[in-house]
Amino acid sequence: MEPAAGIVADEHFLHVQTPSGTVEIVGNTLRLPGREPIRLAPGPMSVMRVLARAQGAVISRDHLLRMLPHCGSAHGLEMWISRLRHSLPEAGMVQTVVKRGYRLAL
Repeated sequence: MEPAAGIVADEHFLHVQTPSGTVEIVGNTLRLPGREPIRLAPGPMSVMRVLARAQGAVISRDHLLRMLPHCGSAHGLEMWISRLRHSLPEAGMVQTVVKRGYRLAL
């Protein structure tokens, strides 16, 4: 499958163009536009990769669980999202869209 426009990716590298600039993931390091690099644990990084590739689109909890089979459960996914929010400079970068899912707001 070809990546969407504005995305360059392989299993260790992700480069996504967003309205506010480039989001880059190399290994376990996340670089956000105008911010210092952030190191993330594997679980939260997995969530970040899926949300970044979606380029602001809402991703349902069920879809995230299918994309992240090693997560194990809805509770595990919620923990990863919580840890991701706590690791980011602004928790609101990962938004909950009521009854629909999650999106990355950059």
